Amino acid sequence: MVRLSDLSRYDRDHVLMKQLPPLEPFSWVERPKPVSEMRFAVITTAGLHVRGEENFELSDASYRVIASDQDTAKLIMSHVSTNFDRSGFRDDVNVVFPLDRFRELAADGVIGGLASAHYSFMGGGLMPDAYETSVRSLASLLKRDGVDAVFITPVCPNCTRATCAIAHYLESEGILTTGIALVRENATALRPPRLLWVTFPFGYPLGKPNDPAFQRRVIEAGLDLLNRSSGPVLEDCADELPPIDLESVDACPVNFSQPGRNASTWRARLANERMLLQPWYEMSLRRRGRTMVGLSRDGIGDILDMVGSWLDDRKQPFPKTKVFKFGIEDAKAWYSEALSAQPGEYGPGQVERVLYHETVLGAALKEYFNHFATDPKTIITARLIAPRWAMEASTGAGAIDKHGNLVEQPAAKAMREAEQHDAGKGDSHD
Repeated sequence: MVRLSDLSRYDRDHVLMKQLPPLEPFSWVERPKPVSEMRFAVITTAGLHVRGEENFELSDASYRVIASDQDTAKLIMSHVSTNFDRSGFRDDVNVVFPLDRFRELAADGVIGGLASAHYSFMGGGLMPDAYETSVRSLASLLKRDGVDAVFITPVCPNCTRATCAIAHYLESEGILTTGIALVRENATALRPPRLLWVTFPFGYPLGKPNDPAFQRRVIEAGLDLLNRSSGPVLEDCADELPPIDLESVDACPVNFSQPGRNASTWRARLANERMLLQPWYEMSLRRRGRTMVGLSRDGIGDILDMVGSWLDDRKQPFPKTKVFKFGIEDAKAWYSEALSAQPGEYGPGQVERVLYHETVLGAALKEYFNHFATDPKTIITARLIAPRWAMEASTGAGAIDKHGNLVEQPAAKAMREAEQHDAGKGDSHD
């Protein structure tokens, strides 16, 4: 869940370091007509785009266009953050990007209609003001499309800030906004016009995959915020996720202790693991009819060979960061789909825990993380490899500003200085 008390210490410290003052001046647009007459666009910060289009990169404030009649099975995710669970998107695009739900709302007359296009940003690694130029440009497109309001969904710890920024700049251009906040504390600090705080896990802004009724209740609660007469509005969603029986489905269809795991090289161990999982990935593809794999130009065999080769011989040049990042994201997606090939309801984080704690790939990613996390010059690369919860380690809270500079955030600086002060006081008593 995304209550601070439910997060690991590392994630809790991380989101608290992201506190920022509100964007000024405060922006607010009065609702000009009933919601049932308004034309809506859906915007996500999940880094989605059509397969084959340009991937999002580390400091990327641009957006991708998703046609209103787009087959959502062809959407893939190139969000750079590792600190949210992609399983919700794996199982149901609508839990991240609720285009089908909005089509239903339009058909039922709850909203007036849909835009001809919808949009995706990537909400990781950027300060809120980095989005200003792109969002103001987008506002003119939305106006030409006759859009009255947008609904925004985040996915990662930083995405609530991106959502707040997008809402602020769109509202300052005269377009109403509402949507989801995943981190209440960050939304409270930034004071966006209207957001609905949900207690759902990172990566699950609409709460429950393959449950249209649940998703629709959350969306309608967000739409109801458009009826408030003044702001800022930050209300709590009444719906919480029902408990999931994690024993009802086996998230691991293979026995990872089989012969081959103890081969002498990383390349061999990863190759053996791929052979174990290959039929399960193919079963997943048949069952789901879609895959999240597709960011890299390489196949899974070549990707795993790349991952293992450098670990076997660390004197060779390291792969280019972009090639490595998109390769390991495809590998993680491939594993996630293979591990969840059997029908059933998988809990948030259930498959990720198997990946990082039981597989050779998970062990390899931890090796890479530890290599890069030891050097302040490369710690940002460590952030691209494995989540904080899996490593039980912080990777800092620096972010890219609108000038393209990596900056330390005020709350992070204050926390660091307080720790240094406390350490100094401790030394004086020795």
